[in-house]
Amino acid sequence: MFRRRPSPLPAVQAYLATPRPDARLPWRAARYAVLDVETGGLDPRRAALLAVGLVEIADGRIRLERAWRSHIRPPADLPLAPEAIRIHGLLRSELAGAPSLTEVLLALLPRLAGCVLVVHVAALDVRFLDRALQAAFGIRLRGPVLDTARLAQALQRNARFTEGRAAEPDPPNLALRTLAERAGLPVYPEHDALNDALTTAQLFLSQAVRLEQQGASRLSHLLRAGACRR
Repeated sequence: MFRRRPSPLPAVQAYLATPRPDARLPWRAARYAVLDVETGGLDPRRAALLAVGLVEIADGRIRLERAWRSHIRPPADLPLAPEAIRIHGLLRSELAGAPSLTEVLLALLPRLAGCVLVVHVAALDVRFLDRALQAAFGIRLRGPVLDTARLAQALQRNARFTEGRAAEPDPPNLALRTLAERAGLPVYPEHDALNDALTTAQLFLSQAVRLEQQGASRLSHLLRAGACRR
């Protein structure tokens, strides 16, 4: 299949030139970009990105002053599924004055450069972003990507097989709200990209600290436990 050559735009070139995080680092020494997106459906080939939210973690702390969000103006030829609108409440009329997808991607790339991406149930969000970046600039996300749902599963396995104690009861599901509440964390109004990114960031830090207590002190340990398969 034909692939476009990477864009010559400075933001794209800077993103591609920034070294990836060193997996040998202590996990607290890495920078993380915690992402959430809202979409017009579940199929990246037929649905638009409608919103993105990002929270940065540096030195093991959430940097709220660097939080960022943007709505995205959807193309006229991509429908917004009614079931998606019922979830996030974003209407085409409300998004008409938002930036285009290309403008939002150019603002997003500098915030991702050199970071580990953290996403809850990451595969779908990553597919949407990869498809958008490929269409706009001929590139894909450089990763690595951590999935907080996978980290939750790893912690459950550790409770059974590593810690030598009775396992915690399985969560009824891997929903973000469920996992955050089980960890005693606040949950912000859902299906808002920035709110969900903040909930995910808090969940990730809780998971990373628990894994560190079990000997997983380096970024490589977190990636082994919870990397998104692409």
